[in-house]
Amino acid sequence: MSDGGRSRQHLGFAAAVALLALGGCKTQPTTAKPQVAASIFPIYDLARQVAGDRLEVALILPAGRSEHSYDPSPKEMARLARSKLVVAVGLELDRWLERLVGSAADHAVPVLELGPRAEPRRFTHAEVSAEEPAGKAGTEEEGHEHGEKHAHGEKHAHGEKHAHGEKHAHHHGAVDPHFWLDPVRARQVLPALAEAFAKLDPQGAAGFRERARSVGARLEALHQRILVKAKSWKHRTIVTFHGSMGYYAARYGLTIAAVIEPLPGREPTPRYLAAVLGAISRSKAAALFSEPQLDRRPAEVIAKQARVPLFELDPVGGSGARDSYEKLLDHDTDVLSRALQ
Repeated sequence: MSDGGRSRQHLGFAAAVALLALGGCKTQPTTAKPQVAASIFPIYDLARQVAGDRLEVALILPAGRSEHSYDPSPKEMARLARSKLVVAVGLELDRWLERLVGSAADHAVPVLELGPRAEPRRFTHAEVSAEEPAGKAGTEEEGHEHGEKHAHGEKHAHGEKHAHGEKHAHHHGAVDPHFWLDPVRARQVLPALAEAFAKLDPQGAAGFRERARSVGARLEALHQRILVKAKSWKHRTIVTFHGSMGYYAARYGLTIAAVIEPLPGREPTPRYLAAVLGAISRSKAAALFSEPQLDRRPAEVIAKQARVPLFELDPVGGSGARDSYEKLLDHDTDVLSRALQ
């Protein structure tokens, strides 16, 4: 992001906080139910299924927006201010949410981070780059190289803060935050949701726990459906748009040869695009995948030059027919089934 872009984003954030200070925080709750804010659609959908009709669960990141670059409106800030609990991915993906709640609410709001409870994995080198690693091939233990150069040549130290203090997504950290794309791991976080909700509404505790078990059974069925389809795939190597599909790939036996956009929302350089083409040639990747939340033009350019089919995987969902967690995973699995036959 340019200095001008950062300044505009910072001003937008400051304006939203100022509007809340003038009255947004005083907005009266529209329901007597305790309100919960969830950062992104997949965990919002799981949270609302566990909550049932006992809690009011609100989605903060609007459908169609990338979790890697988000600026809330004053209306969204006011919704955050009414929350009694924030459910977040954690692992540095949605630090913006914790900061926003701290700015919007006039009381301390607890934050439940689900990612650390889901056996986080580390990125492989290929899941954050298309360039060949210096020395040995990348492994999950290597993670991402610190101090990676940006598209326009500047260099960040590991953990450098960006606009609003948010860190540079997952590309300057070794831990992959996209755990929800593995339904087995998603099932693991359901008890934590039930117990956090029980603290908000002790009288509803038994219902939260029962619904968590019911949702868990459906996620196990979802996992078994995906396993069956994955066994039929004739090809196993793909190129994804950014490093979002590592958990899914590891669970269902796919190899990610490279990513098209190592920094989500930042157009890759010609040199990097050449590296992606090289990775496709070396790996004989069967397909490329764009994402609906990000500009697909770099993927179109590469697909045309490499003569590899281009499909679209949705890592977040929440729009169109992908209006539930299970539908999102079923959708992406069906896309892969078409691409890998």
